[in-house]
Parts: sequence; C-alpha cells; structure tokens
Amino acid sequence: MTRHFYYTVLLTMMLNIIINVPMVLIGERYNGSLMAMLLSVFIGGLFIYLFTIGISKFSNKGLPEILDKRIPSLMKNSYLAFLGVMWMAAGAFVLISYSYIIKLYLNTELSMEVILAFFLVIVIFGASNNTKSILNVIEIIVLVTTPVVVFIIYKSITSQYFYFDHIKRILHYFWQMPNYNSLSASTYFFTGYINLVILNRYLDTKKVIKYIWILPIIGLVVISFTFFVPIGFLGVRGVNDVVFPWLFISDSLRMEYGFIERVLYLNLYLYLLLSLLFGILTWHVGLKLFEGMFFNYYMKPEKKRKVNGYLFLLFFGVITMILQTITNQREIFELIKLWQDIRFPSEFILVALIFFLSLRQRVA
Repeated sequence: MTRHFYYTVLLTMMLNIIINVPMVLIGERYNGSLMAMLLSVFIGGLFIYLFTIGISKFSNKGLPEILDKRIPSLMKNSYLAFLGVMWMAAGAFVLISYSYIIKLYLNTELSMEVILAFFLVIVIFGASNNTKSILNVIEIIVLVTTPVVVFIIYKSITSQYFYFDHIKRILHYFWQMPNYNSLSASTYFFTGYINLVILNRYLDTKKVIKYIWILPIIGLVVISFTFFVPIGFLGVRGVNDVVFPWLFISDSLRMEYGFIERVLYLNLYLYLLLSLLFGILTWHVGLKLFEGMFFNYYMKPEKKRKVNGYLFLLFFGVITMILQTITNQREIFELIKLWQDIRFPSEFILVALIFFLSLRQRVA
C-alpha cells in the first residue's frame, strides 16, 4: 500500500491548481512569488524527506502513539487538538471555496448554504469510514483524474490565447525576494505528506523513501503550470482581475471533437471530486488525531468510537456552516491566507519533532 502515500501528495498538488494557492501566488507576483516557488521545491522536498525518514522509524504507529509516553499527557493532547483543528480547517476552507465556485459557475440560483450542506453530508459520511477504504477511493479518483488534469493543462498551453510574451515579462521579477505569504502558500503544494501522521499506521513508510525524490520534481512542474498558465492567458496585470483564473481559462477552451464541448464543465466536475475527496481525507485525519486524545488505537471500542466520530464531524460541520454564513468570499480568502501563515511554522515544528524523536528512537 505504499503507493497510496504518493496519491495523497498528488491529491493536494492537483487540488491547489485552482483553489486558494494560485490566488495568493498571483496576488504576490511582484513580491517574490517566482523565487518563493523555487524555494518551496527545496523546502518542501527537505520536509518530505526528513518527515518520512523520521516517521518510518515508528512502524505502524500514528502520531498519537508516537507522542504517547514521550511527552507529558497535557502537552500531547493540546498539540493533537491544535493539529486536529488545522486539518479540519484545511478541509472546511476547500469546501467553502468550492461552494462559491459551484454557485458562480453552475447554479447561481441555489443558495450557498444548500450547496455547502450537500458537500458536508458527503464529507462527514466519507470521513467516518475506515482509513483503508478512504485510501482505496483516493487511488481510484487520482488515477482517473490525473490524465484529465494533464489534458486540461495541455489544452491550455497549446491554446491560441496563450502568449509566451506574458511569461517573459513576469520573469523580470524572478530575483525579487519572496515575502512570507508567497512562501507559505507555495510550500502548501507539498504538504500532502503530512497525512502520514495517521496513514503511517497502514503504510510501509520505509519503502516510500526509495522514490521520494520524484515528488519535488512533480511539485515543481505542477506549481509552475499553476502560476504561469493564467499569466500566459490573462497577462501580468489582467490576471489579478479574475478571482478563479483557471476556471476562466477553462471556459475559453473547447474540445472540438469531444462529447463535452466546454472544458469548463469537465474542469468543474473533476475538481468537485477532488475537493470532496480532499475534505474526506483531511477530516478523517483530523478525526483520528482527536480520537488519539481519548482512545488507544490498539483497543477497538468500535461502536462507541463510531458514534463519537459522527458527533465530532457533525460539530465541525455546523462550525463550517456558521463560518460560511458570517463571512463573504473576500473574508474567507483572508482567513485562508492567515491559516497558511500559521500552517508553515506548524509544519516545520511537526517535521522537526518527528525527526528528533526518531533520532532518540534509534539511540534507544
């Protein structure tokens, strides 16, 4: 099952082609986005390597079991609660963002609350399933959607509306030093590996390390297309006038001999699958982190755990609905930027902690 690790990383990379991250990088295009993207490849690659090497020393253990008896109980539970909230927030922001997209491009008459409630029902049901089932679904969806994403990118860069001159202009800002926002956003492309905090229970992480060098390369390719293609279409200045540039681009593409003429609809349904799948994965991992505060993974109070899991997911579903109701799209985007700024140092601390504990494990 080691291949499932790569699918979870690819899921995060593909999802961020259109949601949240491009808006930050494009917004900071004059303030070091190019350099941030390049640095993110090295930082993300280093984080992946150190974290995977570290957690592979704890075979078939998740983060709750790794921290158990190694740090004080109060500190452990507080840390797991913080990480759990971060994971739940990641899924909630994606669901809210895609609800805006569905309302904007598919059904303007349907209320946001109805769209989001529909998404939450699917995510809550999916996240409450066992981890192996979720990994199998991720494998199927990623294998199906990856060729379609590649096809859409190919259609984009071969379109008559794509101008390389715009790319040449933005390259003049390559040596501009990045600010914190652009660096934290660009490193988010590589953060799918963090799900090993729970998935390590089921994967042989030692086998993952053999081909881990390929992830920074894939990340560089994906993040480059994510940033450069909208600029090639809309121009260095004009790209900032569009909220979701990739959807605007796909709406200008046609499949002359395809059974779906407008690429937009293909893109929307494709990323609907990816958004729901990402929500299921992040909420499942968040649920398991919170369970680690109260349950021993090796004990199996299945019925009680299942009921508590549904209640926990339902609670965060209500919080997500309230958050969507009291905020607008611009405020959600600012919250996402704030979340990404918190995520970056939190990820660094988690990687350092796991690697440090692995060194002590080796000595012991």
